[in-house]
Amino acid sequence: MPSTMNNIAKQGDHGAAMMPVIQGVGRAAIEIAAVLRGAVFRGALGGAGSENIQGEQQQMLDVLSDEIFLEEMRSTGFICAVGSEEQEELLVIEEYSHADYLVLVDPLDGSSNLDVDGPVGTIFSIVKRKTANSERPHVSDTLQSGREVIAAGYVLYGPSLMLVCSVGDGVHGYTFNPAVARFELSHPDMRIPETGGYYSVNESNKSDWADGMGDKLIAMKAETGLGMRYVGAMVADMHRTLLKGGVFLYPADSKNTTGKLRLLYEAIPMGFVMEQAGGKAMSSGIAILDIEPEALHQRVPVYLGSNTNVDALLG
Repeated sequence: MPSTMNNIAKQGDHGAAMMPVIQGVGRAAIEIAAVLRGAVFRGALGGAGSENIQGEQQQMLDVLSDEIFLEEMRSTGFICAVGSEEQEELLVIEEYSHADYLVLVDPLDGSSNLDVDGPVGTIFSIVKRKTANSERPHVSDTLQSGREVIAAGYVLYGPSLMLVCSVGDGVHGYTFNPAVARFELSHPDMRIPETGGYYSVNESNKSDWADGMGDKLIAMKAETGLGMRYVGAMVADMHRTLLKGGVFLYPADSKNTTGKLRLLYEAIPMGFVMEQAGGKAMSSGIAILDIEPEALHQRVPVYLGSNTNVDALLG
């Protein structure tokens, strides 16, 4: 019989505690996938007429996905609060405000791809609260480095629905089997290839990159011979990098001087997964997982990939 996400309970020191939460992520993913498939018929494509905290135009599916994810985290009974890229403040789940764990999520990564039927994803991480269980959860509970993350992963909404996650005991991929309506283990013990693969970046911005990254990329390409592949959704580009090798990068530039990607919602979860798969996750001379977060929506430069290729890029 195929292994299901129940297998998570057997992994490492945290698997048993994390399994119900990651199963909740799986339920949210199934619901979001269904909404995505029917969005064009429901008139749910396009802008929602509002902006998120970063001043970006929200898509209607951003808002719907955020609502679905919050409700599924509430249904687990193990989550006291959710920090979402789409919300300015921490969302406390009042009826479980005494619970031990918080989830940080980008509910629909790459939503600019939606109008052209491109791939999108969900990115998440789980941390244990620092405040006492008798207190109301506080934003300070979310400001933990990646070394304190208990579990993290992503969902890819592609030709198949796939959930990739780690509870600190390697990286495993589960694909949704519609015939039996469940996620089944399809990619056990995922490891990034040390050489080969592709580099993924919006190279049209190269002239604006900080830290001489344009010249460093030219040198890296000459040294490694990597070709370019770029989807424009971090989940899709990260997934290909994890399976095929290479490096994903999003440097700081003249417009986004501190970086564009969010530390808590994108960089740390993906950095956690990348390190667990044997790769490297860096940000301007420091490992992403060593950064001490200062704000809920903090941004950083991001470099993820194999040790060989990240080192070739950063020197």
